[in-house]
Amino acid sequence: MVHDETNTTVPKQTPLLFQNTNISNKISYNPATGDFFIPENGIYTMHWWINVRSKKIVENDCEPIALGIELHQVSPEDVLIAHSSTHNKLTCCDTGTISGNAIFEALPGASYRLINTSDVDFDFVPNDLYSACVSINRIF
Repeated sequence: MVHDETNTTVPKQTPLLFQNTNISNKISYNPATGDFFIPENGIYTMHWWINVRSKKIVENDCEPIALGIELHQVSPEDVLIAHSSTHNKLTCCDTGTISGNAIFEALPGASYRLINTSDVDFDFVPNDLYSACVSINRIF
């Protein structure tokens, strides 16, 4: 599991970077790149939720938009695994939660990354304590 307790800004089209890790089952995480490394092949589940605030700051443009996150295998090649977005469209400084799940077959030594695929930057927004949480489990 990795999680975040900050209000970090995530620029559009960049990886989400989490500050705190509690990694087990041989999976590792690089907080500088946002990459999860899975050393053993198998079937894995990944669940994430991220509290977000739109950073759309274009003057006089508060048209509601959905914010999105994609899970990609980034190595040995780029493969889209899953996409998730806010349930409702958010205006300028509204907050929402992006949650998603994926079941995927991992290649040995492959790396995976969550990416802000929104058209705008967004902030992590702490709610009580956490602003984001990701868990990965090997099921087979």
